[in-house]
Amino acid sequence: MSLTRQGLANGALVVVAGVLAWVLWSRPGPRPQAPPAPRLAPVKSAAITAITITRPGRPTIGLRQTAGHWQLVQPFKARAARFRVEALTDIVDVRPHDRFAAPSRPLGAFGLAPPQAIVTLNHRRILIGRRRPFGDLRYVLIGHTIALVPAEIIHPRRLTSDSFLSTRLLGDHIHPVSFSLPHLTVTRHDGIWHATPSPAQVSNDRINGFVDAWRYARALSVTRYHGAAVTGRVVIHYHERGTSKTPARHTLVIDILATHPELVLLRPDQGLEYHFPQEIGERLLAIRPGARTS
Repeated sequence: MSLTRQGLANGALVVVAGVLAWVLWSRPGPRPQAPPAPRLAPVKSAAITAITITRPGRPTIGLRQTAGHWQLVQPFKARAARFRVEALTDIVDVRPHDRFAAPSRPLGAFGLAPPQAIVTLNHRRILIGRRRPFGDLRYVLIGHTIALVPAEIIHPRRLTSDSFLSTRLLGDHIHPVSFSLPHLTVTRHDGIWHATPSPAQVSNDRINGFVDAWRYARALSVTRYHGAAVTGRVVIHYHERGTSKTPARHTLVIDILATHPELVLLRPDQGLEYHFPQEIGERLLAIRPGARTS
């Protein structure tokens, strides 16, 4: 009797194993994924070196890349913020949610006749249309194809010359050797920074911190000069980085337009105002006290 039961149990195990094997064999494998949608344009964003932006009733904006640095060249010349430019050029890498051939009828239904903006990347034109009423997507026209891209990728009204300006007060090429402020002069001798008049209880670290505050100063906003009166002046003597062992000495004049409730500095060579919060302004106009080092 026990042998019969054991035989039944073994037979049941064989059946279960056979069923599991059939299930595993007959179960379909992973379905091959559809290839990703093609990018908006067959050009890589890193290969873009020239940008032109036109908007109805607005000055043309021109941006050019030279030696790895972006410059605003229209409607005026100034340094451009790399990350702001790249946020625009990244549009070519977007994979549209949908695309279709542009119809022969007028394109006004898509906000493309006239377009809200025309962005030319190198020699490739992209017409920017309106947002779709649902789905947070925007119509764009490239060649003879209309595509739907995420609306946050590009905002026509934000395509202004000021929006591309670099907020860095001093360019990377500037290597300061002295600062002359209304009541303070900081000069570098034999690799060491000295302040005149020498403030009481000020360490070398504090002086170095003052210099670094100027070297890396980044404004909250940058605007064109509005004609405010000059209340003070800062003169910076500097060498250009990457030049010869005996580099030429250059002079940069920066005007003080306001110190309260914010610090506003003007670079006359650019015609641009740099706006800093008051706390940053205090670090740029004076050396904070601290224990003097021996």
